[in-house]
Amino acid sequence: MADLGFLITRSPHTSPGARSFYLLARAAQQGGHTVRAFFYMDGVYQCLNAQAAVADEEGPSRWLEELLEQGALLVASNRCMRSRGLEPSALLPGVRVGTMEDLALLAAQADRVVCL
Repeated sequence: MADLGFLITRSPHTSPGARSFYLLARAAQQGGHTVRAFFYMDGVYQCLNAQAAVADEEGPSRWLEELLEQGALLVASNRCMRSRGLEPSALLPGVRVGTMEDLALLAAQADRVVCL
C-alpha cells in the first residue's frame, strides 16, 4: 500500500481544506494506505483540542481524532505554534509537536504529498 503525506497550511475556518483533508485521509486509510500529516503556518489551528464545529458537522477535532484512531501520524510545527502563542497542551491528544525535519521525513517517505 501507499504512504500518503499531507502538508496542511490553512486554519479550519478560513478554507474548506480541513474537511478536504479529512475526507481524503479517511478514504486513504480505508484503502489501507498510511496517512501522515504536517500542520504548518495557520494549519496548526486544526490540531487544537475542542475545535468548534460548524452547523451540521462534527468539526476538525472529531475528524482528527478519528484519523488518529485509525493510525494516522499527525505533527504540528513547533515554530508555527510558538509564533502563535500556542502550547503543546492545547493540541489534541495524539498530535505530536515537530520540526521541519519531520516535514522533510514525511516528504521523503511519502509516495505522494498533498498540499492543502
